Amino acid sequence: MPNLFKITKHNLNVGCSRIFRSSSRYHIIFVLRGACQLSGNSQQFCRPSDIIFLKPGQPHKILSALPKTPCLLLCISVPEKSLTALSDPTCDLAASFRFAPYGAAVIKGEMKPALLLSNLAMKLDTLKDEGIELGTELYEKSLFTAFLVLFLRTCIQSDQMHQSRQRKMLIIDDVFKYISQHLTEDLSLKRLEEEFFISGEHISREFKKSTGVTLHSYITRARIDLSKRYLLQGLSVRDVCQLCGFSSYNHFFKMFKKECGMTPMEYYRSTQKMPESLLPLT
Repeated sequence: MPNLFKITKHNLNVGCSRIFRSSSRYHIIFVLRGACQLSGNSQQFCRPSDIIFLKPGQPHKILSALPKTPCLLLCISVPEKSLTALSDPTCDLAASFRFAPYGAAVIKGEMKPALLLSNLAMKLDTLKDEGIELGTELYEKSLFTAFLVLFLRTCIQSDQMHQSRQRKMLIIDDVFKYISQHLTEDLSLKRLEEEFFISGEHISREFKKSTGVTLHSYITRARIDLSKRYLLQGLSVRDVCQLCGFSSYNHFFKMFKKECGMTPMEYYRSTQKMPESLLPLT
């Protein structure tokens, strides 16, 4: 079964790019050396061992991304007729490729199957140089079929990881919004658990990963910022403490001094001595 696929190598010199055009072929591209950028809405940056998956139907531009090192790509071009020919009743490869998740346009090299896919691609590329004729066509067909199935399975795994990360970011965005809208209310981990139906420890852990600060620190700082605005309006320190959701006056006093380096009253007095143009925005 000849012409199942075509393998080409592309050397993108520094500052150069290549446009991959095809109306009927899929491109599976391995970054062998250097780095590149997949042009489009996401502007994804690709490193060595990353795999780029381009569907047919529109041109895709890949740019060399490092200032001193050229980018070397190995591209396996797959016509849809090959996918149809290699399909069987248990797996329609053509349909699977057609509906492969767009979220997996770039498969990161740190994924476990990526190295095996890269080895299979290199094996397919050097098959013609082995000089062994026995069973060459059957061997190539079997090897290529295994490569396609593993690639699809890796796409699914990559997309699941992508969707998981997106859900985590969506949760953090929702937490930010909830804190902003309920800053003066109970924002304990138990309360957040009840609101988001997720473990408070998980929310706290993901919040720290995403922002670099603990959930408690973020809430405290937001409440301190709010308290400053109330102090500038002339409210008493005890009233401000209650309005900003602090558990006690002593806690408010301690946190304010820790964050601002002065007591609430010292802060108020210091602002009265400032020219109006230098006062904090309220």
